Amino acid sequence: MVNVTVQRWGNSEGIRIPKELREQAGIHAGSMLNAEYVDGTIVLHPISVRTTQIGTYRVPRLEDLFADYNGTYQGEEWQTAPSVGGEA
Repeated sequence: MVNVTVQRWGNSEGIRIPKELREQAGIHAGSMLNAEYVDGTIVLHPISVRTTQIGTYRVPRLEDLFADYNGTYQGEEWQTAPSVGGEA
């Protein structure tokens, strides 16, 4: 077990995960984790997500983000917006 300290970073707070624990868990900067509170303990689980490099950042692939999308979403916001003229 390793003790860590919650630190303030700007308007946020976080912890640094020591290298040994990151290597054991197979996570690195940019890894996505699922966090939950269970019986008085904060539990982190790595999320297995394929990523792509955009500049200096690794981000989830669009194909994976939309994997469950079947194209049936019908936005309704346009039905409540006031007319501003020139609409078809």
